[in-house]
Amino acid sequence: MNMSADKNNGDSNVPTITLTGRLVLRTFGKHTKSEHLGVYLVSDQGDYLIRPTGTNPFMDNPLMPLAGKTIITTGYILDYVFLAKTWKEVDE
Repeated sequence: MNMSADKNNGDSNVPTITLTGRLVLRTFGKHTKSEHLGVYLVSDQGDYLIRPTGTNPFMDNPLMPLAGKTIITTGYILDYVFLAKTWKEVDE
């Protein structure tokens, strides 16, 4: 597993997409040494572990306070992680 998943941040071969979805907290890596509470984007296109580009995957996710909210986010998918470049909360 590549923990530096956003090293391709400047790679033009990685397509940027925009997704709308709800942020939810779920256990990631259940029953492993890596088990922790992860922030997931639940969208019509799928569920992805989400974090902002350039953030340390071992530190608290700055998107965690938005759990339960719906956001529009632009970024790219690398493996199972959506790396968010921008995001904004959607008024429901």
